[in-house]
Amino acid sequence: MKVFSKYCLIKYDPQEWPFAEILKRDVFKVPRLENLHDFILAKKKYLGYKIRLSNEDNLAMRQLMRNQKDDSPFYQLYRHFMVKILAPLVGQSLTYSSHPEMRVHLAGTASVSAFHNDVSVTNRVDQINFWMPFTDVYDTATLWVESDYGLADYQPIPVNYGQVLIFDGGYLDHGTKTNTTGITRISIDMRFSVKQSSTREEGLRLLHRIIKLSQK
Repeated sequence: MKVFSKYCLIKYDPQEWPFAEILKRDVFKVPRLENLHDFILAKKKYLGYKIRLSNEDNLAMRQLMRNQKDDSPFYQLYRHFMVKILAPLVGQSLTYSSHPEMRVHLAGTASVSAFHNDVSVTNRVDQINFWMPFTDVYDTATLWVESDYGLADYQPIPVNYGQVLIFDGGYLDHGTKTNTTGITRISIDMRFSVKQSSTREEGLRLLHRIIKLSQK
């Protein structure tokens, strides 16, 4: 298990938690999520549109994910995952986003997120970030994160399907670059904390606990 000082990767079994299969079947209706861009381009060609991709296509695909109902198989699996996988790592009563942010970064499209930290927007100093891709991601298809606060030495964090990146996104700057990899990234992200927490110290204790447990 790869571990860092400010973030770590936790593993899960995609056979037990088939997020990608649900998205392929219920949302995008394609055989391979990482090749979603090819299917969009083929459809554009068939319809006589310009054969290129833009951020509008990223937003359109993201909206398909957002259109899922609360009782959809995806959301049911997501909530079950929080209870069975994330909650034991937290070790206390957990609070998390019931509707995570949906992200699609098609191959060949520009950055979908400028470099930023989250606390300047959320004002929640106690929250920790949860980032889960449903395709294997690396290089410009993945999230770029600075190694320590304020260094701006952004590096890509490779994450495989079956892994979740847990990191201090409230204070670590992170973002994306133009996706030149030839693969599409589909992911969700959200922030979580211990119930009734309110301090930076509580958030750091939670992060350090998860990093420690991820090493076992």
